[in-house]
Amino acid sequence: MKMIKRYAGILMMLTLLVGFTSCESEEETEFNLPGTWYTNEEIDFDSYTWGRGTVMTFNARNQGTIGSVGDPNYLVFEWEWINEGYNSMELYFYDSRSYAYIWGAEATGRTFSGTWYNTWQDYRDRVNGQPFYMRRQ
Repeated sequence: MKMIKRYAGILMMLTLLVGFTSCESEEETEFNLPGTWYTNEEIDFDSYTWGRGTVMTFNARNQGTIGSVGDPNYLVFEWEWINEGYNSMELYFYDSRSYAYIWGAEATGRTFSGTWYNTWQDYRDRVNGQPFYMRRQ
């Protein structure tokens, strides 16, 4: 009986630890996100394809831009956390009135990564995702 109580206590402590860790990850990402991010990877969105030299910017008011280096035609978006998975972001693009989704968004002091989805259906079904890795510029 003592053994069962001991294992139950350890299990409860691990459950609490995992719960706190997931909350910190969103807060840490949100803290590190503002700034300019750069990647050599190609990101396809709708009729746009950002090739080598994709730049994303985020500000502290949950807004941002995405485009290619040297191209003045960039898209402006607003983003928010959604409760549909691990560190999930929804990006709303003003010009096209369309959405994109990032699953597993993580930002540290130097890197930003996740998996980009162009539609809710792709995001929900986890198909056609584009993993990306960006570094702070």
